[in-house]
Amino acid sequence: MKNIEVKMESPVKYYDFTDQHGDVLATFRFVPSDLDIFDRHKKVVQVFEQMQEELKTALDDSRDISDDKLAAMKKEYAERMKKEFDYLFNSDTAGFFEIASPFTPMDNGEPWALVILRNVVKIVENVTGKNMAAMKNNADKYTAKYKAAPGKYPFPVV
Repeated sequence: MKNIEVKMESPVKYYDFTDQHGDVLATFRFVPSDLDIFDRHKKVVQVFEQMQEELKTALDDSRDISDDKLAAMKKEYAERMKKEFDYLFNSDTAGFFEIASPFTPMDNGEPWALVILRNVVKIVENVTGKNMAAMKNNADKYTAKYKAAPGKYPFPVV
C-alpha cells in the first residue's frame, strides 16, 4: 500500500551565497528561525576556537612535526569542522567547503569558516528578530484585553 502524502509548509529556507562577482558559491538549506541554533552556535564556536589554537600550536612547533603529519592534521580538523557546521545548521554544508577549507585564511586573515558563520549569524538574527516580533504580535491579540492600561483593571471585569 502506498503512503499517503501530506503536504505542509516547512520553515526551511534556501539561501544562495554569492561572491563579489555574483557567482553562486553555495546554496544553503536550513531553518533560520530554529531557536536551538544559538546553543549549537556556542558549541561550534568553542570547538572551532579549540581547533584553531591546536593548529596554531602545531604550526608553531612544526619543526617537531613532519609535513605529512601536519597535512593529515589539517585535513582531519577540516573534516571535523565540516561535521560541526552540519550539526550547527542541521543541514548539509558541503557546498561551502568545496570552495575552500574551513581554515583557509581570507585577505583580512579571517578563516573561511568564520566568514561563513558571520554571514549566517546575520541571517539568523534578522529572521529570529522578525519571528519574535511576529510571535509577540500574535500573542498580543489574545492577551491585550488582560493588560492593564491607565485607569483600567488588569483583568477583564464581568
